[in-house]
Amino acid sequence: MASPSQRPAARASIGFVLAAAALLVNAVHAADAAGQCEAADLGCAIFNGQHALAAQLRGDDRTLPASTTRCINCHTQTDPAGAFAPPLTRDYLLDAVNRRGGPPSHYDLASFCRVLKNGVDPAGVVLRKSMPHYQISDAECTALWRFITNR
Repeated sequence: MASPSQRPAARASIGFVLAAAALLVNAVHAADAAGQCEAADLGCAIFNGQHALAAQLRGDDRTLPASTTRCINCHTQTDPAGAFAPPLTRDYLLDAVNRRGGPPSHYDLASFCRVLKNGVDPAGVVLRKSMPHYQISDAECTALWRFITNR
C-alpha cells in the first residue's frame, strides 16, 4: 500500500494513464472516421481532419493544433445526442431553424463559409468562442459544403 506521501504521485500516474487512454480512443475513432474518405474527396478529408486547416479562437491570434480543429471532434453527421455542437447535416444546415436564440435561418454556401471564417451564423448571431475561426479557401469551403449537403 502506498504511503500518504506517495498517494498524490500514484493518483497523478493513474490520471495520466486515463488521459492517455482517452486520447488514444479519440485518435482511433478519428482515424476510423477519416479512413472512410476517398482520396479525391476534399470535403470529407476536411471534415475528418485528413486535410488540416489553420484556425484560431475568437480574440486569440495563436494557431490551434490541427488535431483540435477537425469538424468531427465536435460535430456529427448523424444523431445529435451527446454531441458537443449541432450536427453538420444537410437538414440542419438547409432547414430554417432557430439557432442560438436568433430568428429562424438556414445556411447557403456564402453563409456557411462566413460562419467558418468569422463565427457569425446566417441570422447574424455570433457563435460560441469555442468554435474556431478557420483560414479556409473558397475551394476548401465549397468542398466541405458539398460533402455535408451532398450538393
